[in-house]
Amino acid sequence: MSTGYVPLSELSDLRDTSRMAEMAQSGLYERIDAQREQLGISARELSMRVTGKPDLIRDLRRRGHAPSADNLARIAEVLGVSVDWLLGRSNNKAPVQSEVTIADRRIDWRGPQPDLPPIPLVGTGDCATIQFEDETGQMLDVERCSFDSDHTVRMIARPPALQGARDLYAIYFHGESMMPRFEPGEVGIVDPSRPAGPGDYVLVQLNNGEEDHVTSVLVKRLVRASARELVLEQFNPPATFTVPRARVARVHRILPQTDLLFG
Repeated sequence: MSTGYVPLSELSDLRDTSRMAEMAQSGLYERIDAQREQLGISARELSMRVTGKPDLIRDLRRRGHAPSADNLARIAEVLGVSVDWLLGRSNNKAPVQSEVTIADRRIDWRGPQPDLPPIPLVGTGDCATIQFEDETGQMLDVERCSFDSDHTVRMIARPPALQGARDLYAIYFHGESMMPRFEPGEVGIVDPSRPAGPGDYVLVQLNNGEEDHVTSVLVKRLVRASARELVLEQFNPPATFTVPRARVARVHRILPQTDLLFG
């Protein structure tokens, strides 16, 4: 009888490339699509509920990959089916529920949680490149994003560690220039009140060199800063380049995981 449980030995197998390819050809995509359509869940919504990112299901199909073991288990949970059914090993959709419980009532060991104000996720989007000089003096095409701080896409939950922080906002990351540090579709929280230093990841708001109106931004790593220029780094393709201060309206620090957890 299928239990929907995947042994640890099989979870290891799922990480193997050949095993993933086999899964991708087993009708996995079709079963996922059939079940989510039956439930009225879009591919984007399923991706967000599994990973918090919008493109998981689309990318699996496009790249011909199977999900990781963790994501597969989470997809099955969201769709209310067993892992075995998704993999074509069983005709029984329903996951078996364990009758063993630790307690009849959930114990909230964290205690009462304060009501925390949410954080606005502001509008960003894919944008054209912009040229700056690299370390050799050659002009380099640098990936930038559109930016609309007046448009709130939605509100997101505030991490408890940032309870007292003011003026925070969040953005979607776009493009591939900072992969694998920031993947397209991920969300980052930005704190305008914390000064950025060398090694920090930053959101640089650009003006047109004549007025302060901001229409685009760079998401990069700060190498160094002076009164005349910023030196920034990107990872993909690897490059270091210079932005004149006249083009910079503001530099805001993107909070690392440590700050999100511990403030």
